[in-house]
Amino acid sequence: MKNDKNSNFYKQNVDVNMFMNTIHDSDNTELILTRKKTRYTDGANKIIQKVQNEFLERRRAEEIDLALKNKDKGRFMDLTSENWKDAL
Repeated sequence: MKNDKNSNFYKQNVDVNMFMNTIHDSDNTELILTRKKTRYTDGANKIIQKVQNEFLERRRAEEIDLALKNKDKGRFMDLTSENWKDAL
């Protein structure tokens, strides 16, 4: 029986190819940017989400301060509403 009929054969080939690419390319940035999909672990996804939320919260605070400074009531109301992420 040939391995080309086995579905795991292709996955192993992909993993080996990715491994070999990372050995030859010490900076994986180009590989990651050109790949259509990047597999993250659940923990990495949680960290990415946390960092993105922290960034948005900081940006929101800056925008609220700016709206208060400029006395822009509409902008302030948008940023303090439930859909504040849409306002950013």
